[in-house]
Amino acid sequence: MKTVLTIFLIFTSLVTNAQSAYENGMNKAFSFWQENKIDEASNLFERIANVEKDNWLPHYYAAQINIIKTFSLKDANEIESRLNKARTSLNHAKSFSENNAEITIMEALLYTAWVAYNPSVYGMTYSQKVEALYLKAKQIEPKNPRATLYHAEWKMGAAKFFGQDPQTFCSEVDKAKVYFEQPTSTIPFYPKWGKNEVKRIQQNCI
Repeated sequence: MKTVLTIFLIFTSLVTNAQSAYENGMNKAFSFWQENKIDEASNLFERIANVEKDNWLPHYYAAQINIIKTFSLKDANEIESRLNKARTSLNHAKSFSENNAEITIMEALLYTAWVAYNPSVYGMTYSQKVEALYLKAKQIEPKNPRATLYHAEWKMGAAKFFGQDPQTFCSEVDKAKVYFEQPTSTIPFYPKWGKNEVKRIQQNCI
């Protein structure tokens, strides 16, 4: 009995230490991101992903940080490099979590970044992908606030491009605002971002 208890305590200690290392690493990566140390954060998320073999979240954030960075870049080679890295990270994330609304939303943002980078080349083809991915994410999780908010923003942008009224989609932004107030997953580091973007997107409704 004493031997069994000892083995149990050792196993529990190993699991706790592994969880602690994961959480410390993720917190450090987010700190790098907050300090605008983009490459340090991206590299750390990737290193964590290599250790956490069945965890989609480090891959997801490695993709997100590279996608977001491209919106502030001008250099074509760097943009393409970061978006291709993001694509690889999302492929890994999907291999661990199928039919995941959050990963699907991030895929939509990936193709949005390609369209923003070169609309004349990617606009026609990838616009259809963006729309399809948001619809898929909302089918998986109808009340996902990020799917609702960013799909509304996407449709607002399309409305402006075609000379239509973007305010048609303001009710979707209002829905997203409500969804952000609802309980979310208790999984550590589960995506919660986007709430602070509601006011910016609501500027289309004034």
